[in-house]
Amino acid sequence: MSALQLLASQLNELYQRASAIDRQRPDGKPQDWFESGLFSCHSPDLADYVADAKRNLKRLSDNQPPLSAISKQRLAAHIAAQVEALTRAFRNLDTRSKFQRTVTLRQRQETKSVAAQPATVNLYQQLTEFQQFERRLLDMIEHAERYSSDNANRVLALHARLGRCRKAITEVEQAILQRERELP
Repeated sequence: MSALQLLASQLNELYQRASAIDRQRPDGKPQDWFESGLFSCHSPDLADYVADAKRNLKRLSDNQPPLSAISKQRLAAHIAAQVEALTRAFRNLDTRSKFQRTVTLRQRQETKSVAAQPATVNLYQQLTEFQQFERRLLDMIEHAERYSSDNANRVLALHARLGRCRKAITEVEQAILQRERELP
């Protein structure tokens, strides 16, 4: 079995698992799985990301339009990074579902106290946005470190942004705790 056939087989298995996961998605606002430039789609369905990787693999194996050797290498590296990201997503599935349940629980709690505490709701929304931004920055850092070894300044700038983001998250969490202590 060739490497492309093996990869196609792995992607078919991932697609089946992803479809099963997508059918079991909890209620609430769906979140995109990846927010980096690694995939051409942004979707709450994991199967869409696997399909994106499968399309790239088909393009590589069909060689239509004909690709140069360098383009083939780049596309193969891109597909490998996509498969690695998908595999990581499957490994982190429990963490993601716990996070979504926590967000859903917070949203329910916020809905109950919207009239009484509009500022707290804004803080939770802000916290969620900052946490999503943190995840995007982590993806960007990982991608930059892996594929841009000559661009150290960009990696340093991303780490600086990540530090500021984490500081903002801590400040919002402290503001939430203080507001919750003030509640009757």
